[in-house]
Amino acid sequence: MLKACLDTSTNIATFTLFRNGEEVVSLSEECFKGASKLLPFINKKILESGVKIHEIQHWKVGVGPGSFTGMRVGIAYVKGICYASGASFEGVNSGFGYIFHLIEQKPTLDKITVLHDGRRQEVICNTFEKSDGVWNAKETEVLPISELCQNGERLGAFVSNMNSELFPDDLRDSVFFIDSINASYFGCLDDRIMGSVDDMDISCEPIYVRPPVFVNPVSK
Repeated sequence: MLKACLDTSTNIATFTLFRNGEEVVSLSEECFKGASKLLPFINKKILESGVKIHEIQHWKVGVGPGSFTGMRVGIAYVKGICYASGASFEGVNSGFGYIFHLIEQKPTLDKITVLHDGRRQEVICNTFEKSDGVWNAKETEVLPISELCQNGERLGAFVSNMNSELFPDDLRDSVFFIDSINASYFGCLDDRIMGSVDDMDISCEPIYVRPPVFVNPVSK
C-alpha cells in the first residue's frame, strides 16, 4: 500500500512516501512563505521513485498550528489530488511531527507540550497526553513565555523549533529544541476510519489558535 505524509505548517516543509510501511521518498525543504514552490518538487520526486501520484492510496496532511498560508497550501494540494484520484485523506495535528522526536529520546514521558512562536513574547502551547499507550492532542492555548515555568507541571515536557534565544536562561535547559519537524512521524499514527468525504474534509480544518480578523474595506 502507498501512503504519503505532508506538512507545510512551518518554514520547512516535509514530505514522506511509504510503500508497505517502508520509506520510499523523504525530503525537507525550506519554503518560507513559499510552500507552493515545493509542491512541483514533490511531484517530481514521487515520479522519480517509480510511483504515479494517482497510485497513492492514503494521505496525511498537517493542519497546524502553524503558518496560515502554509497550512492552506498543503491541505489544498492534498485534497486536490485525492478528489481527482479517489484516495482517502486525513488531517493530523502537526504537533505529532514534534513530539515523536522527543519520545525517541525519553520514551517514558506521558505529557508533552509543543511550543510554537506566538510572537509578542508569547508561545502557542500545543499539549499532548499519552493514555492507554496512545498519544492524543489535548488542547491548544497561548501563554506568555514568562509563565511557562509556573505551568510546567500542567504542560509536561517542552519541545520546540523556536530560536532558543527567545527563552530566558532558567527555561532554556527545560526545552528540547529541534531544527524541523518530520512528516514521516505521521506514519506512526493509525489511519482514522472515516465514513465520507465530508468526514475527511472536517479532519482537514486548520487549527487556528487566534481567530482570524476580518476588516471591512473603507472606501475613499
